Amino acid sequence: MSPFDWTSRDVTHLLPHDWRAQIMQVAAEERIVRTLVSSHSTSREATTHEELPCGGVGGRVLSARLPWLRKLYDGEFLDIAKSMSEESVTTMLDDRFAMVLNIQRDNERYECHVDTNPVEALLYCTNHPAGGGELVVSNRGDVRSVREVDEDCEIIVPRAGHLVLFDGRRHSHYVRRLVDPDDMRVVVAMNYYTESSPEWEVRPPDLNRHLTGQD
Repeated sequence: MSPFDWTSRDVTHLLPHDWRAQIMQVAAEERIVRTLVSSHSTSREATTHEELPCGGVGGRVLSARLPWLRKLYDGEFLDIAKSMSEESVTTMLDDRFAMVLNIQRDNERYECHVDTNPVEALLYCTNHPAGGGELVVSNRGDVRSVREVDEDCEIIVPRAGHLVLFDGRRHSHYVRRLVDPDDMRVVVAMNYYTESSPEWEVRPPDLNRHLTGQD
């Protein structure tokens, strides 16, 4: 098992001056809530019947509403991802999931899981000084519950305007519940692939059904 490694870049200089206002408006107007059930292949919840509400905006809506964000995903953010990998890095062909907006509120947390793509990039849009909303990653690798992740973990605190990149395929991770009941956590999650781990080989079919209810 390789040790968990991640990097963070302040990318505010690449963003429009009102980037947060634009993203928060899309989050408010386009947010859809689904209940995720932990029976799919990438879940690492303690049981296969855990039900977790999750708010989000799909990739096609996000690209249409925020074309500058799609341009960054295909351009400068891709260049940053390439600089972190010894292999060539590519964008995702399925634009439903290439980049999505994940939104937490009302004491929600994000499911404990592993990734299938070799490069994950997170653009944080909100800060959480009251606590909660941290990305918690297992240092012990692929473990099977939130409790096991917490036993030995790396904690990544959201910082608005920072792009965090990592490989989460062999390290279970989840997002903690927010402490402030009036708070809202918003992050752009972006998927990238490599030559040795192409999208069509490593992304399991049940993951799309899990996230959208469709193949």
